[in-house]
Amino acid sequence: MATTEPPQSTDAVAGFYRAIANDDVDAALAALSPEVVLHVPGSHPLAGDHRGTDGLLGFVLGCREVASNGERTEVLDLLGGSDHVAALCRVTAERADGAQLDNRTVHMLHTDADGLIDEIWFHNWDQPAVDKFWAT
Repeated sequence: MATTEPPQSTDAVAGFYRAIANDDVDAALAALSPEVVLHVPGSHPLAGDHRGTDGLLGFVLGCREVASNGERTEVLDLLGGSDHVAALCRVTAERADGAQLDNRTVHMLHTDADGLIDEIWFHNWDQPAVDKFWAT
């Protein structure tokens, strides 16, 4: 039985999440295609499609405006294919008024031919709780 190397897309995504965890904005941006699209579900003000690295950064800054200490994403597991990676995550955040978010979510990421992340979809376990937290 032959073994295969893990898909390169998994390495790229793991590096992206490491950069986020280390607040290394340059490394996180280097993992993204300039045309990246982030799809955020829900009915809260940050929901919708965020296009390009500026759009993705705008989403991050919007989260930081709502969450007093920012949003933290803990990657629990990665499942990789040739050009898609599913990241099982725990996302936590707290607002200045004490409201807290603790949400398990699956991030589905697509990588392009150059190994850059060009599309991200969030799939929240508890969408009503997510909508309530981010609606300010």
